[in-house]
Amino acid sequence: MMKEVVEKVITKEEYDRLMVEILNLMNKGEANLSVSELNEIKEMALLAQAYEREHYYPSHLR
Repeated sequence: MMKEVVEKVITKEEYDRLMVEILNLMNKGEANLSVSELNEIKEMALLAQAYEREHYYPSHLR
């Protein structure tokens, strides 16, 4: 599987909102999500992962 590159820089506030949105969608349950919602989760998760990598990972793991 090819790793996708996320280049958009997000703020802490955007990250916090993303996490709430992801949680809300996940609480619906995978079987209850549309294809569009599944794609949204994937995009939001990639943005959140990029933020976490930049702000929480040790520099040698970024």
